[in-house]
Amino acid sequence: MTVVLGALAGVAAVGVFAADVYGPRFGFYLVPPSVEKYAQLAVERLDGGYHANDPEWPAKRAAILDAARSATEYAELYPLLQEGTQIAGGRHSSFVPAGTGSAAAESSAQPTVDTDAGITTIVLPEMVSSRAEDLQSYATTVADGIDRAAADTCGWVIDLRGNRGGNMYPMLSGIAALLPDGVALSFVDRGGNATAVTIESRGAAIAGNVMVDVGAHEKLAGKPIAVLQDEWTASSGEAVLASFRGVEGARTFGADSAGYTSANVSHTLFDGATIVLTESLYVDRTGRNYEEGPIAPDQSSARADADARAWLGEQGCSS
Repeated sequence: MTVVLGALAGVAAVGVFAADVYGPRFGFYLVPPSVEKYAQLAVERLDGGYHANDPEWPAKRAAILDAARSATEYAELYPLLQEGTQIAGGRHSSFVPAGTGSAAAESSAQPTVDTDAGITTIVLPEMVSSRAEDLQSYATTVADGIDRAAADTCGWVIDLRGNRGGNMYPMLSGIAALLPDGVALSFVDRGGNATAVTIESRGAAIAGNVMVDVGAHEKLAGKPIAVLQDEWTASSGEAVLASFRGVEGARTFGADSAGYTSANVSHTLFDGATIVLTESLYVDRTGRNYEEGPIAPDQSSARADADARAWLGEQGCSS
């Protein structure tokens, strides 16, 4: 399952990426840290997990530090770090051993924007690439496609079926013209602190910083929007889905989403092993916290596309 990352420094394969890398080439250490120091740094990162208040975490934390006293290599701690990541971060979190490589491909399926008889369908696939040019291409393809289609469109279909996640910012920046400016959703940590994801004139932003800039596009309010979802809509796909909750004129169709409604931060350790850690949950514009559960559609349907088009017809948009 792909994840969404929600910190504030640097773009990575899924969302916003925070890397804590310790090594000579980064200037933090002139020599590699001891195994004990490595363990200490790892558990400090895990302390930030959304579920680090779980009663199981203190015992596992102590076990990691204890094992480090007799370990001679970082890799000896991997099984315990994997277990600790699952406890402190929950099911959306993972520990990636050094040398494993990213599970994310360097390229993704491309989004499409197609108009048929006044209904424009925007297919938003997962975005798993970490390359800036891929992120930009994805967002620009969608934003420019919406611009070109607008004059001939009486209703929109946004297809998130099969979107298992990746980087949500190209998705949100691409469709920014269809979302109201302001807070689209928030990441809320276990202390109740919220980080807002906002829609700006040039795309989706965190703390006022547009993550993938598509340039200024005219807002296209006043036309109905049908959003399609299924059981494979997950993580960043669910973030986009949540961004349409509470939007006037939008209705969702399909099946309950996958229930990975949380944001992760990636922490890379000295040897290249990575802790992908859930640190916050999604809260939509209405104030609803999805608590790592699925998002139910407004209309359950095994024929989501057909039912969405029927609804658009009821709104005065005939296909």
